[in-house]
Amino acid sequence: MTGKEFFTLLEIYFSYLLLFTVQAFDAENSLTNVTLAVVAPDNKNKPESTELLNDSFTSGLNVGMTKNPSNDLQLYEGIGMYEGIGMIRAPENNSQFQFDVTGRAAYDSNREEWSFTQYYGFDFIKTLTNNTGDYATLILQGGVTRIINNPSPPFFFDGPTDSQWTYRMFYINLKLAKQDSLNLKIGRFEMPFGLEMTNNTNGTLRQFGTAQNLGIKGDWGLTLNGVSRGLEYEFGISRGSNQSWKTSGSPYAFVARVGTDSTVGSWVGVSAFDAKLYRPGTTIERNRIGVDAGIEFDAYTLMGEFSIGENESNDAMHGLIELNWRNPAENWFAYGQVRMQKQQTSANGWQGPLQSALGIKYSSYQNWVLSAELVQNLEKTSSGSRDTSISFQVRYRF
Repeated sequence: MTGKEFFTLLEIYFSYLLLFTVQAFDAENSLTNVTLAVVAPDNKNKPESTELLNDSFTSGLNVGMTKNPSNDLQLYEGIGMYEGIGMIRAPENNSQFQFDVTGRAAYDSNREEWSFTQYYGFDFIKTLTNNTGDYATLILQGGVTRIINNPSPPFFFDGPTDSQWTYRMFYINLKLAKQDSLNLKIGRFEMPFGLEMTNNTNGTLRQFGTAQNLGIKGDWGLTLNGVSRGLEYEFGISRGSNQSWKTSGSPYAFVARVGTDSTVGSWVGVSAFDAKLYRPGTTIERNRIGVDAGIEFDAYTLMGEFSIGENESNDAMHGLIELNWRNPAENWFAYGQVRMQKQQTSANGWQGPLQSALGIKYSSYQNWVLSAELVQNLEKTSSGSRDTSISFQVRYRF
């Protein structure tokens, strides 16, 4: 057994040890609500939409809300939970454990090759309570992610075909004040920036380009979050290192978002991000200021986000607009997007992809989720073609 294999097994062992320790502890002590969450692998500095395997199955938890919150507790990808703004609440028995097995295949017309991603992991959520009510929520997610023939793998993989133990959301959200007005989140969380804060895309083909835009999607750190005077807020500081805490180059990330209540039919929010992010042997700098908004009408939602900033010393901008639909039972979901990610250099001017995306997802009542997405480049590449990629995903929880 190599040293790397030994430490991977050790990491898996301690993850499960922590999970069952929490179960045993709470059986003897009826305490409060905690939120530990494991966010999945993000990409390095590369467009998510180019390879469609960049978001290697992040959380998969429904940390946004559908039109009918009661459906969120039962339907969303079979996990049975939802999050308002600050606190994720578990089912009535206050805890839930599920295994998660996911497979994804993507075909790129430019490369004329298929890429594959597999995930074998677990989800655990527990609401901690005492005689005064909830005081925290705990979420644990982890598993083995395997990539096959990925031409641009995240930097924590050793090559185009590799397997790694990865954490998704892994945090505890402690309730510091009544009515979720102030909470403290500690662990590995998703960057609270733009549409991602109100419409979670973790573990799905549907993406808003967060990792592409910010250079990171999930990280280790802490946030203050809550709802106050009708405004949802989250302010965070994190390590800037993605999966691993141990890095070099003193990376960091500051992120914040403030927005109106996203459950009342319309919302608007503003976000900010400043970071020096770890990459093997170096760091990259990113900063952004953004705005997002959305409005619901009947079964449809129209939403969008736009941000500007800098990648190192180069100007950058990101934009996305989406129209989506869901049926009354909320087991069918379809969407269309137009999205762009541009960077300006002195030599080449504004460069970057402009794309359209069409996607569909079906969630069965037997814990199966089937989805597909077609992405079309709207501008010609250097080869003179308009590349197309198509992805399929199958997910089963039990």
